Amino acid sequence: MKKRRKHNACLNCGELLQQKHNYCPNCGQENTDNHVSIGLLMREFTSNFFSLDSRFAHTVKPFLFNPGKITNAFINGRRVYYANPIRWYLVISILHFFILSKVFEPTVHDRKQRGFSEMEELSDAKYDSLYQIPDSLHEGWPLSGSRQRMVNHIIKTTELTSDGIMDSLKIQEESLASEFLVKKFIRINQETNASLNNYVLRQIPIIVFFILPIYAFLLKLFFWRKGLYIKHLIHSIHIHSFYFFLLSIVWLITLIFPGFQEYGLNFSILIMAVYILVSIKKVYGVRMRWGIIRLFFIGIIYMIFLSFSLLIGVLISLALL
Repeated sequence: MKKRRKHNACLNCGELLQQKHNYCPNCGQENTDNHVSIGLLMREFTSNFFSLDSRFAHTVKPFLFNPGKITNAFINGRRVYYANPIRWYLVISILHFFILSKVFEPTVHDRKQRGFSEMEELSDAKYDSLYQIPDSLHEGWPLSGSRQRMVNHIIKTTELTSDGIMDSLKIQEESLASEFLVKKFIRINQETNASLNNYVLRQIPIIVFFILPIYAFLLKLFFWRKGLYIKHLIHSIHIHSFYFFLLSIVWLITLIFPGFQEYGLNFSILIMAVYILVSIKKVYGVRMRWGIIRLFFIGIIYMIFLSFSLLIGVLISLALL
């Protein structure tokens, strides 16, 4: 049986409780220790993901105009009144990337253009002449320039698969790594700009989701005495949720006024910096001066991790294409 450290009053609504109460008879929140665990966070997320209720309405105002309030409320045990942090993050991020896909919706030109269409167009006669060149003269890794143009020519004139193209060109690589890269080059070249861009765009939310714990670790590192790791993780989720919300507004305005994008992104960074500072002050109880100093170093380290993670994530995504 699950052990509970019970309270005399509900941490969410304040209802007086007895020791026999495992759940609050007024709001339904579990009567247990207010130190939330990662397991509890995930259980509350999975049990509520598909239901829309008043929690969202309660969350919107403090989320937008009172940074840090819902983080403190969740950590202090008031977990029924506000939306689950992971659920809240997913709803906002899904909305954000849906709007973003509309901003970068491919044009008719993108839907027709292939990634390597800038290469020299080959006539059949030129292709035949390159085909007669011995393999030893096709220097380059993983493919020589001439071989790349030949691959591009075959893709445009046939419906061969990547294996079929390699067989047609009699490409035989000495190592598995080289063979993998050649096949991947051919596979990517077979896609259009639009399909590649859409594919990479769909991977970014997944990549960013796995960056959340890294940002939480940085918060834990710079605010070591300010609570357990789960506190910093929830704070990280709320911070990223707010930035996705800001970007959603920027993309919506950009759809109406195409020239707004650059100004909107710069303005959103300024707003985000103020939001995080206020949130840090409220969640960790530090002075604004020390909050600014710590935020500066957190921001530098985080941007390095973010850039590296996005690069690795995109490369892995293309490798799995």
